[in-house]
Amino acid sequence: MAPDSPRSSLSRPRAGRASKTKEPMHVPTLAVDEDGTIQHVNAAARRVLEHPPDESIGACLFSHVHGHNLRRVMRDLAHMVRHRKQRARWLLRLRTGNGRWRWYRAVAHNRLDEPEGVVAIHLRPL
Repeated sequence: MAPDSPRSSLSRPRAGRASKTKEPMHVPTLAVDEDGTIQHVNAAARRVLEHPPDESIGACLFSHVHGHNLRRVMRDLAHMVRHRKQRARWLLRLRTGNGRWRWYRAVAHNRLDEPEGVVAIHLRPL
């Protein structure tokens, strides 16, 4: 895998590398592209998702979302891409690093038209 490929940033960010979002590092944040591919996971998100820093999270956001929450997440992200919807809020279950489902409150911010070119998803465990 090439060092600059999107998937390589999922396992461990390189030292000195800028974040894919402009959010503070203490806010658990996932950055996904318009296809739902995870481009960046900050250290705070790794902690609340119970993933060790040296473990790959996986490339697709949708594979982490519980089936009962998936349709709404996919619909809202599609509206962000097609209609430039700016924000979405979800109460959803995500699979953690140990395979359990855990409830989170999530707020997605559309940054596709900004230099980051991602949807930033802030997580708060419940």
